[in-house]
Formats: sequence, structure tokens, C-alpha cells
Amino acid sequence: MTATYQSVDVPFEYRHTCWFCGEPYFESYAFMPSPNYDHQTLPVLLPSCQECYGLCKGIKASDLELLRDKVKEQLHRKYQKHLQIGVNWTKEELEQSEFEGKALEGFRESAWAMFEIAKARVNYQGWPLTIDGLPVAALSTGFHIQFDGITYTSLSHAVEQLAKAYNIPQQYLEDVVEVVGRDRLSYAVRFAKTTYGYSAAEREASIDSLKALLAEEAAMSLPEQKKSKGVDVKVGDIAELILHRTLIPTHATQWVLRQGIKTLNQLAEQEDAFFEHFGSDSELTAFSYFTAMQVYLEHRELEPDWAEQQDPNRQWFDML
Repeated sequence: MTATYQSVDVPFEYRHTCWFCGEPYFESYAFMPSPNYDHQTLPVLLPSCQECYGLCKGIKASDLELLRDKVKEQLHRKYQKHLQIGVNWTKEELEQSEFEGKALEGFRESAWAMFEIAKARVNYQGWPLTIDGLPVAALSTGFHIQFDGITYTSLSHAVEQLAKAYNIPQQYLEDVVEVVGRDRLSYAVRFAKTTYGYSAAEREASIDSLKALLAEEAAMSLPEQKKSKGVDVKVGDIAELILHRTLIPTHATQWVLRQGIKTLNQLAEQEDAFFEHFGSDSELTAFSYFTAMQVYLEHRELEPDWAEQQDPNRQWFDML
């Protein structure tokens, strides 16, 4: 008899269980990809609960991973209010609430259970799919993202749902996430909750302030650059040289070596100290010495072969 379908293997502990959400089994959904890029010849039967079975019938997907994620997204949307209970309440707060009236008392008694059921369904991972022991497909959760214990199929799906849950304009939350990155979704939501304004100008100003704040954080988190240890060389041991028609004075070179300066940037950072030291003789002397050191260090940076092989003071710079 010719087979008309492929039935996935179901581990013993998952018998009578929906592969999509973990609820009790209703019927197996016969999945055929659309479009069928891999030229699948027979439908794959997936154990489903009644609700997921109905959702699958309205979904077109090119593979099982996409089908699974689309079902999860629809469950998220359908049970958004149930999931939002966990956003607005804790279990203890609900138990201690003083709701009055039959409807509110009923909410207090059932709300947390509703939240936990919805959370368990959207977070459910199913089991690895095989047919006669052979893998059906390599299903990945690499793009899934978690926030407050709830799994979303992708970053865009998380932003969509969280914008609704926290009453944040979705485009604004998207802009904030783009600035801070997907790994700081909690930070993005906290920032967006407290800063979104009612006008485009207010939101743009908030984004600009966020960029400035992150830039400041990044600068503060950089490890302090270790200052090079200087060397104390006698003036008589330092060679005087001429570069680009500029005399490189030994006293200025000695000061640079004592400060551990090897680059133009390091010299620029010590500019005030340089002028304070040599300015006591004369401002003109300090200026000419500083210009000479700029020429010297720039030549060393631009001509590394010269610096390593021909600079008569290379032995001292090598000690920095």
C-alpha cells in the first residue's frame, strides 16, 4: 500500500499532547509546505490541540519552523490580555487585592491561572521532530527572544507585543531598540516607558538624549589606558638630529622620553605640561620645542622602518 502521509515520532511522555503548545491532543495537522522549496512529497502529520489545529489551517508556511513560529505569534495575539496580567500584577498582589463584586472577585481568583496557562503555551518548545528515528528538520530557536520569562519568536514580534502591553508607540520602541541593541531589550522598554512624548519632536529629542547617554556610558566603561613608563636618559646620551629642516633638540626629546611619550596623541594629551615645563625659559622656546617634537613623532609614525632601523634614539623609544 502506498503511503499518503508521514507521521512524526511521538515520545512516550508526549503522547496525547499538542506539539505546538502542550495542550491535550485533538487531531494531527497534515503539513505541506507552501511554497514547497524542498519538494516535499508527502504531508507531515503534527499532533495538535483543537485551537492550534484551527490556526494551522489558516497558515501558509514554507517549512515547519516558520509554521511553528506563526502559530506561536497567533497565540500571543489571541491571549495578549492574559499575558498582560503578568505585566500588571504579581501572584501575591492579586491574592491580596480587595476586589469587590462578583466579576472582580472572579478575576482575582482566576487571573493568575489564566496568565500561567497562556505563558506555558507560548513558551512550549515541543520535542525534536523525527520520522522513524530520522530528523525531519533542523528546527532552530536562534531568533527567539525572552522578556520577563515569556518567549517571542523574533525581536520584531517582541517589540510589537511589548509596545501593546506597555502602551508605548511601536515605532518609538523600535527606534529605541535600534539604538540600544537586541541584547538590551529590558533597558529599551524601561527607557521607552518613561520618555515617549506626544509629538514627533519630543520622541526625537529623547532618542538623541539616549544616544548621548550611551556614548557617555561607553566612554566611561573603556579601560583606562595605561600610561607608558618613561625612561630617564642623560641629555648627552640623546642624539640630536634634523628632520624636514627642523632641529630636534635633545632637551625636548629627553622630556618626551621621561613622560613615556611615543605618539602624537600622547604628546597632545601632555601639551599643557610640556608648555608649563619649557615655558619658564621662554614661550618661543616652548613653541619651537613642541613643534620639533611633533615633527619627530609624526616622522616616527609615518616611517616605521626608519623608526625601527635608522632613528639614532630608537633604543630609548624601544624601552617605552
